[in-house]
Amino acid sequence: MRRHRRSLRVRLAVLGFLAIYVPVLLLSGVVLATDIEITGTGPSGAEGFRESTTPGSTPVTWTILALGPVAAALAWWWAGRAVSPIDRIRAVADDIQGTDLGRRIALRRGPAEVTALAASFDAMLDRLEQAARTQQRLIEETSHELRIPLAVLVTNAEVLLAHPRPTLEVYRKGLERSLAAALRLRTAMDELLVDARGRARTINRQPADLTAIVRAVIDDAGAQAAAKKISLSATGPPDAICPVDQPTVRRAIHNLVDNAIRYAPPGTTVRATVEVAETEAAIVVTDHGPGIPAAEQNHAFERFWRGRPDVPGTGLGLAIARQVAAAHGGALTLTSPGPAGDGCTFRLTVRR
Repeated sequence: MRRHRRSLRVRLAVLGFLAIYVPVLLLSGVVLATDIEITGTGPSGAEGFRESTTPGSTPVTWTILALGPVAAALAWWWAGRAVSPIDRIRAVADDIQGTDLGRRIALRRGPAEVTALAASFDAMLDRLEQAARTQQRLIEETSHELRIPLAVLVTNAEVLLAHPRPTLEVYRKGLERSLAAALRLRTAMDELLVDARGRARTINRQPADLTAIVRAVIDDAGAQAAAKKISLSATGPPDAICPVDQPTVRRAIHNLVDNAIRYAPPGTTVRATVEVAETEAAIVVTDHGPGIPAAEQNHAFERFWRGRPDVPGTGLGLAIARQVAAAHGGALTLTSPGPAGDGCTFRLTVRR
């Protein structure tokens, strides 16, 4: 009983019935309260009689009573039409819960407030579906990327355990292989987590000095560059303050610098430059490596794509950098003359 009282259709039906039937009752009440006098003349020509009639004894009263069920039915039908778009939204929501996120309400006709509600609901479903796809891709990519180092760890342990006469040198080499696989595992996990944050747009923008971030990344990459006899250079304005999510931006810059070092030939220089404009800031990383052919430049930002299989890497660095740039309202672009040219220039922009 309480559920029926809380029903919007019941409430609308009651209001509609009252709006239809109350005026009829008021009108009939006025008529019933008024006597109608009829004056006539007798056969002799003199005023012979006075008759008073009351409509309560006429079929009008029965007509008024018969209009009650008609008004109730009409009000119930009107209330059903009024709440039908809401019922459709509820039905689609129930169906989505039971099947998939691909269904949409797509309500085109109805009250403006209800169509606006349906449009907002569809937009919410779009975001939920995108989040679900992002989660699914993250799981697939994580399993793909972690399978190889985990297999190396397992195989290495099995080989050591099955060795008939293991020596200290055998154990050392096995531990070195396990360490390399574990480091690759940790790197892949870090990059996948940063990639997930970038795709989910879950960033915390705080004022930070981009020039200081770039110089810190260059300092961290010093040992890696020195091992390949590559010089590193960092330039930028002394005060390049920009609201960014510092951990993810630092990871993106690190990926660009690391990519440049891995592909740059010995004896060359990798440069990282900070540029600040009124509405955006840019970090430009330039190397003098072999470059990327024009036909392959569109694939450079694809996950797990690698221009040279012989160069170590996960194939996620550039994809993560682009996601971080997009999460900051910017972009990551590539300029390369090609294999006959002089290296690559990556430009990462963020909105100020």
